[in-house]
Amino acid sequence: MLILLVACSAISAVAQISEGEPYSRTIRTGNRPGSGDWGIFVGPSFSEIGQMVDGDISLSGFPLVNMKYYTNDNLELRCGIQMSRSTNKTAGDLIIEDYDYNTDNYVISEKPVSMKYQDMFYRLTPGIAYHFSSKNILDVYVGASLPFGISGDKYINIFDGKNYDTQKRTSLEIGLGAFIGLQCFVADLPVAVGFEYGFSGYKFLGQKYQHINVDEDGVEQVYYTTSSYYDDERYSTLKKSRGYFGSDVRFTISYFFK
Repeated sequence: MLILLVACSAISAVAQISEGEPYSRTIRTGNRPGSGDWGIFVGPSFSEIGQMVDGDISLSGFPLVNMKYYTNDNLELRCGIQMSRSTNKTAGDLIIEDYDYNTDNYVISEKPVSMKYQDMFYRLTPGIAYHFSSKNILDVYVGASLPFGISGDKYINIFDGKNYDTQKRTSLEIGLGAFIGLQCFVADLPVAVGFEYGFSGYKFLGQKYQHINVDEDGVEQVYYTTSSYYDDERYSTLKKSRGYFGSDVRFTISYFFK
């Protein structure tokens, strides 16, 4: 926040968006965005932080960054995006000790082994907000959002050149949120700080894990589990989903420009 305020101070002379006359009284009331203005705001909500704790959102997808556009002095369109993708690879020669009953000795051999783990998360959050106040100090508004996206992870284990084991999950999420917000404009800067409070709900579909195992004879076995643990109960077919609904709070920092 401090870095952003310093940067905005340096360019405030050329970044004014207030339509008021350039005298001290107008400067004290701040810079309220109006028709045709753009804005960027950053602010993760408590529910998003909770999804990070649960593992639904990778920490590399934090925070949520939104773009705003004012179609007129009161109506704001917004859209946010979160994304993260990571890949971990491991490869080497595994030392294997087999007991040879003919020679009564252990036979040591090496087999090439590689493991690959990927996870990804993408979410788009379009929304709309209506601003009631025309004052340049405090701004009260209400709005709604419709977040949707996908998430998933995949684990591949290759042993001796064969795809020995694959585990994967791909989930679809759909959400709905409604909120009321308050923001305060900072001095003569095109900056505002505030918070939003409301309710949000999410439906997470496709939460099952698919396992594909291949034995030494090349026989493939496909089954499903409710989590990534191999010792879970195995299902030939499986459907798993979960939902979330609750109140939400988001603290925001916004920067406006033309």
